[in-house]
Amino acid sequence: MRSRETLIPVYYRLAEDIKQQIEAGVLKDGDLIPTETQLGEQYGVSRMTVRQGISLLAEAGLIETVKGKGSFVTRPRLNQLVIDLKNNGADNEQLCYKLINVNLIRNKSDLATELGFIGETNIITLKRLLFRKNLPIAIEEKFLRYQKGKPLLETMLEYADLPELVAKHQDSVPVRNDVVISVSALSTEQAELLEANEGLPALVVKQVIFAKEDKPLGVSVMVCHKDRFELKATSYPISGRL
Repeated sequence: MRSRETLIPVYYRLAEDIKQQIEAGVLKDGDLIPTETQLGEQYGVSRMTVRQGISLLAEAGLIETVKGKGSFVTRPRLNQLVIDLKNNGADNEQLCYKLINVNLIRNKSDLATELGFIGETNIITLKRLLFRKNLPIAIEEKFLRYQKGKPLLETMLEYADLPELVAKHQDSVPVRNDVVISVSALSTEQAELLEANEGLPALVVKQVIFAKEDKPLGVSVMVCHKDRFELKATSYPISGRL
């Protein structure tokens, strides 16, 4: 019977070993890690396998390779944060969703321009309400470029997050998600949906998903109840996946 270790690729184990040395302080910021030849001899593997392991470390932000000089340990970028918008604000509890409306807006060039959909006048808009413990915590409005012949199921509209919707509905490949966080006062309609007082401050999270060449594919604006929703972010999360 094969053990778990034998099932893990050698290049991954090599990367994991070096990662542990970095996190233990054996290898420090700026230290030069062994060469490909040295690592190949140490682990009894080919240079191609070593390169795969080094690539993993570089993708995780643990090392930086300088051509002609080698690979150096880099300091964790603790000022770079990753927000998991899909699981945020839920305290590990299941969120519930209610689809409020779905519309196809035709020939609305001012809205298209405002959203950055240059040259597009037909836009799918949808609004849903997010609940936790039967209390409304956020209102989310999504805007997508209309794609003829690409219908969206109601269950997808109600439960799917913006990146998933964009990926399934657009022909272009999404490559970037820009997020802007701000504060705004609740309108009369928003206050009614969130069961709050009009004019109270609310957290606003705007996402814009782009294809190559900065072409916007979808926009989401989420207005969150100030007492029922919180955003959490983690620094240096990529290396944790290694």
